[in-house]
Amino acid sequence: MKSARSSRVFSRRPAGPSRRTFTSVGVVLVAGAALGALASGCGSDDSTTGQRLSHATTIAAGDELAAGFVNARGWSIRLQQARVAVGALYYFDGAPLTAQRSPRLFDAVSRWFIREAHAHPGHYQQGNALGEMTASTSVDLVAGPVDLGTSSAVTGSYRSASFDFGARPSGPLADEMGAFVVVVEGTAEKDGMVRMFRARATAADVDDGHGEPVVAGCVFEEKDVQQNGTVTVRVLPSVWLDQVDFEEVPESLDGHPVELDGRGTPHRAFTRGLKKGTGYEFSYVAMEEG
Repeated sequence: MKSARSSRVFSRRPAGPSRRTFTSVGVVLVAGAALGALASGCGSDDSTTGQRLSHATTIAAGDELAAGFVNARGWSIRLQQARVAVGALYYFDGAPLTAQRSPRLFDAVSRWFIREAHAHPGHYQQGNALGEMTASTSVDLVAGPVDLGTSSAVTGSYRSASFDFGARPSGPLADEMGAFVVVVEGTAEKDGMVRMFRARATAADVDDGHGEPVVAGCVFEEKDVQQNGTVTVRVLPSVWLDQVDFEEVPESLDGHPVELDGRGTPHRAFTRGLKKGTGYEFSYVAMEEG
């Protein structure tokens, strides 16, 4: 089932920080083919501009999910469920947001502004659109890596990406997730305290400030991509939950997870974490390297 945004991708032209523009990757491919034909007519044999590519696409959790992790508030966390909706993935040649600011400074300062409605995108310039994966679905990261389908792409230097949750889940977990694009359940422990919790977020909770449930400016491990391969997006729930202080979450009285109050500070910290580009790491491996 295709995403509602399956026919569009961020513009090849650098977008300003205050607005978002879209164009079809098909336009990029057609333009590339035209350039290739022109180069061929001029006698050039080494041009790879706009060459069409297809990448297998996989989503997986960060390594910390299996072993558990300790967040910035000192809570040891283990997850039994980490369900996420995937609306679309887009790849660009612009530098990622983390290359344009100090993450440590940003995180330190942002702890004092937990009420912030949106993670500010700064001055991220996405550059040229190089690829997209638009087959929407839903996955549980705890279950292991999942194949998402094929990314339509072109050659170029991949440097950044965006993760689109979609308006609501589709795919195998859609009914169970309902209106929520992220559903996390687990246990947090600290100094003898134990909290069984459930944290959920809607598309509105991860709104990027432009009306889209998109995290832009994610790091794509830089590669000069000239052939088909595999793109992997590694999602880090440890980033989602890094600033959550579970002491404010009530203890479970019946052995079932306690829902994070959508109006409370723990839930705001959770949704802030969802919107951090550092929670989504993209990489590419060429077919011959796989």
